[in-house]
Amino acid sequence: MAKAEAGQSKVKVNTSSVGELKTACDTGLKELLKERGYEEMHTHTDVKLILGYVGIIFCAIDFVYSWKYPFSQTKWFSYISVSVYALTSGLALIYSYAVQRDTFFVGYNKAKGHVVSAGSRAKSNDPTYRLTLTTRPIRGSQDPPVYNSRPLELKQPFVVWFHEDGEFARPQFNSDIEAALETLLTKKTD
Repeated sequence: MAKAEAGQSKVKVNTSSVGELKTACDTGLKELLKERGYEEMHTHTDVKLILGYVGIIFCAIDFVYSWKYPFSQTKWFSYISVSVYALTSGLALIYSYAVQRDTFFVGYNKAKGHVVSAGSRAKSNDPTYRLTLTTRPIRGSQDPPVYNSRPLELKQPFVVWFHEDGEFARPQFNSDIEAALETLLTKKTD
């Protein structure tokens, strides 16, 4: 896993592990966006937590009810609580695959009046980082800026952003991501 050395912002990863390379890039992008004034929105996490809590609450109520009364009297509620737990777990899984997908960061910048979403993919047999950046105006903002509405896709081999020993080349990464963000946030001139 990516690890920072004490007192330094250097990140070293195992260059044979595409998962570690991807995680280091995702973390680097989150840090860059936060440095640029974006505040992270936790909507995806909140939805999945709420679904999980609903299922757990039903199971906890079932546990207390079963503790107080014999199973023959509580089995109907056990069926309900297990069904609710399975349903909420299934809904959380569907939400992850259908709505959240590859998105690992959604952040807003009130000063600039827009939201930026970042999603990434990397195949285990192909050491290429595929980043998708999208933007939209903040809901309810007056006179929202008009940006390119199409997602921007950046495809780059990990070799460009990592040295042979696995050290993350943060300046090169930040430069490439800054250029991609500028392209994404360029106002339309139609």
